[in-house]
Amino acid sequence: MTDFTKHSPDDSELRELVAAQAPRLFAAVATKHDETSVVGWGMEFEDSAYMVSADGRNQYFLAEAENALKYVRSEPETTHDLVWVVPGTNGRVEDACQPKE
Repeated sequence: MTDFTKHSPDDSELRELVAAQAPRLFAAVATKHDETSVVGWGMEFEDSAYMVSADGRNQYFLAEAENALKYVRSEPETTHDLVWVVPGTNGRVEDACQPKE
């Protein structure tokens, strides 16, 4: 186990390590007509992904984030999307979401 007490909060090497290993965050959203809601929140890692339903009742371990949409239940005429979230944007929607590359 790594002893993090040796590192200061300004340690650039530690920050680079954490940034390199941080998962990408996403929201699974459902849209029917003009109503959109978040139905799940997830994290994508290098080799897998994880999502929990917005109500917290279901958890999904996935091969990749896009598979999360296969588990979203909804009514006919509903579309589903993943919205990629940029951490640290203090809730500003215009800064918080980005399309997947």
